[in-house]
Amino acid sequence: MRTAIIVNNTNNLSLLYFTQTKLFYNAHNKAIHLFKDCVTVESYSQAKQIAKGNDIVLEIGDVLTPEFIDKYKHSSNVVYTKDQPDIIRFDKDKPMDEKSLIKELLQPYGDYKRIIISKLLKMVTESANKIYLRQTEQLDIEYNPGCKHFYGLASGWKSMLHCVDHQYETVTLFDACDRQLNFAEALQTQMSLPLDYQVDEPVMGKWNPPQKVIDSWHTWHSMDVKFTKINLLEIPIFPKHSLIWMSNVFGWEPNMYRYGYDKLKYLENQLAETNSECIFVRQKGINYG
Repeated sequence: MRTAIIVNNTNNLSLLYFTQTKLFYNAHNKAIHLFKDCVTVESYSQAKQIAKGNDIVLEIGDVLTPEFIDKYKHSSNVVYTKDQPDIIRFDKDKPMDEKSLIKELLQPYGDYKRIIISKLLKMVTESANKIYLRQTEQLDIEYNPGCKHFYGLASGWKSMLHCVDHQYETVTLFDACDRQLNFAEALQTQMSLPLDYQVDEPVMGKWNPPQKVIDSWHTWHSMDVKFTKINLLEIPIFPKHSLIWMSNVFGWEPNMYRYGYDKLKYLENQLAETNSECIFVRQKGINYG
């Protein structure tokens, strides 16, 4: 298991969140499965005390380039980014909140820095209203016969496909995004799926429901499904014996950028402790470098 160790001797919290985010997502907002964990320390001496195996030690503001990742993804030793050539370095004194990102786009940066900033800003600003028409992970959700209630995200088809194959006392689709939730609810009221459907931006994917979705739609349409707005970061309380598919909410790029890795890790633990008689299903099938 590889850990990213960030040496942070500043009070620049927004830059720290930015640095953490770019450890898990590349310049084009694609997930990088290089690290299993991330730790922040105040000095190199602290970093050296805890670094082991194939950990990577970097400084706040460092962004790993594809060249660096390709070079060290199979390394078996601790790697330090200091003085390494394939690192994009951002000014430690500059904040990287949303307003600052807009200002940074006016700077005469090279292409790669500009791509990092512009793509992240686009992702973050669109996240509150983005509709996901396709899944970005495996479609199956492991069934647990001891669960009486199902709660699943409204994005894509994953919740629907699980529920048409398994029986629950109650089925609830939820999301923190009103537009995604309203879209899923409006679809479920239709007796059949349209052959073509135009969804306005911002949207992820194209209208192309899997054949199993089409074949099972009459079952889904006839089910009693509740739709409710839930933000998992607010630590809601679910009914006992609930199965909750939460995907990668606590590792999602906009959330990590806004709240930081450590806050999300804490909130995820709090959610599990608060709902100790429930089962939470995260995104699976990830092989870390």
